[in-house]
Amino acid sequence: MKKALMLVFVIIIIGLTTFLIIGIIAKTHKSKIAKEMIKTLPVFSLKTLNDSVFRSDQIKEGPVLVLFFHPECKHCQYQITTLFKNRAETSGIRVLLISNAEKEAIRNFLKENNLLDYPGLITLVDETYSFRDYFGTELVPATFIYDKKLKLVRYFQGEVRPETILKYLRQDD
Repeated sequence: MKKALMLVFVIIIIGLTTFLIIGIIAKTHKSKIAKEMIKTLPVFSLKTLNDSVFRSDQIKEGPVLVLFFHPECKHCQYQITTLFKNRAETSGIRVLLISNAEKEAIRNFLKENNLLDYPGLITLVDETYSFRDYFGTELVPATFIYDKKLKLVRYFQGEVRPETILKYLRQDD
């Protein structure tokens, strides 16, 4: 009886270890694929706040700033509001604000910060939580900067000073 119990225990440990190793390998593989995909602006489609479908391949040239955010995230709030404080600095830049929050929360955030009619700003809702599949992260804020040819210049996870973002967006002017 003791041997049988020990055998079951060993089999369970081996099974759990195998499961964990396979999970780590799969996650590493997905991360490598995502890093390859973001070298140029990935092709994806998400809904806008008014339920129309936006496809990223509609964008033919940059610069493009992709910001993954949540309206309740203090770091996101600081980064976005500070970045758009001086509209002249961000003119001519296409900005994709992407969030998996409720549409009403996103709309309220934009309204409170006078961004609803901001030129070049496209607000997208990630209802299916697919952002991570395209960009390899689900952390907020996440910032992806693409040049005029839609090639990745730089990406950041976490809060970034708006001056840094603008420096990379303007580097090929």
